[in-house]
Amino acid sequence: MIKHILVPSDGSPAAEVGVEYAAAFATKYGATVRGLYVVDVKLLEGPFLRDISASLGTAPYVNYQGNIAMILEERGKSALESVKKICENAGVECHTELVTGLVVGSITEQSELTDLIILGRSGEHSQWLDGLVGSTTGGVVRRSTRPVLVTGRDTPGHEVFVAAYDGSAHSRAALHIAAEMTRDWEAALTVLVVGKGERVEGWAREAEAYLEPYELDTGTEIRTGDPSETIVEYAEERRADMLLMGAYGHTKVRHLVVGSTTAYAINHSPCPLLLTR
Repeated sequence: MIKHILVPSDGSPAAEVGVEYAAAFATKYGATVRGLYVVDVKLLEGPFLRDISASLGTAPYVNYQGNIAMILEERGKSALESVKKICENAGVECHTELVTGLVVGSITEQSELTDLIILGRSGEHSQWLDGLVGSTTGGVVRRSTRPVLVTGRDTPGHEVFVAAYDGSAHSRAALHIAAEMTRDWEAALTVLVVGKGERVEGWAREAEAYLEPYELDTGTEIRTGDPSETIVEYAEERRADMLLMGAYGHTKVRHLVVGSTTAYAINHSPCPLLLTR
């Protein structure tokens, strides 16, 4: 049951899409939204300020640190006021918090007493999602013990859900959440398994057996091809309202050398993407 939703925001239009989505999600579950703005401590560090001072041809630390901190805090207050307004208009209870720290670490720390993190697909200067290894979104997904939902839509759909399944522990967690959400939203759920051979067929049977007691409108699809592209293409083909999958289920070496299905899905999913670890 989802009762506490954390929504980091940088005040950008894309981030506010995440806030709108979170407010609608909270309405469905009777949940509370917690808006978070993180003043990035890296922007207040000495090397950054020295670079600014050098480019301006002025002496370092001539109150730049205080001025930058004030500007970032004012921006944060404005972003959080927008979060409050969106939630108020939706009739959703909302609390906000402005903190200073490392962005990924602060978000994951603040998420420990929440049930779900919702992030807009991108943000100002791509702060939340830059499509690179080490992005804020990727970092949050890797480190968070809570599910992370990445969305470019401001309104949840609830007709068709797709869950990608590969038998890993992370995909099992995703399958569990998919079953719960499918029941809550009265949606149709398709479990997608990518590959060929007995092992893949075994994964499909495993998923079917798990879902059977839920008595949901479910189906299983086996496709061949590159997992990253196949999952995204299938979600688009089905016009899915949500894609659910386990996050970073392979080795770190593979992530660095050939990328990951998770990173590809974050960047290319045609619908809101819910990731679990």
